[in-house]
Amino acid sequence: TAMAVVSIGSASIGIVKANNSDDSGFSFDFEYAGDVCDTDERAKLDTSAAYMYCTYADDDSSYYATVFGRSDGTSVKSCSNTYRYYEGCKRYQSNTVNEEGYDKAFFRAYSSSEFVSCGGVWSPDNVNQYQ
Repeated sequence: TAMAVVSIGSASIGIVKANNSDDSGFSFDFEYAGDVCDTDERAKLDTSAAYMYCTYADDDSSYYATVFGRSDGTSVKSCSNTYRYYEGCKRYQSNTVNEEGYDKAFFRAYSSSEFVSCGGVWSPDNVNQYQ
C-alpha cells in the first residue's frame, strides 16, 4: 500500500511602502543672503531617506537644504548633510532622524542670494525605501 502526502502551501507577496511618503508642497522666499526657510514638520515613520524635488527656482537660483529632526517639546537637530538644490533637482537625502530618537522631520533651507523664490515637493520618507 502506498501513501502519498500532498502539501499545499500559500505564499503572499507584499508591497513595501514607506509610511509617510506622500509629497507635500513647499515654497521658499529668501529675502536676503543667508535667510532661512523651513518646510512644515511631518511624522518620520521609517529610516528611509527624505525626498526633495525642486520644481522651480527664480532666475537659475539655488538653495541649500538639510534634514532636521524634532520631537514634541524638543529643540531641533540637524540629521543629514547639506546639499544644493536647483530647478529640476531631485534628491533622496539620507538622514538619522529616527536613529537619533526624533519622530518628526523637516527640511531647513538657506540661500546665498537675496530675493530668491524656490519651491517644489518633499517627503520625510520615500516609497522606494532608499536609505
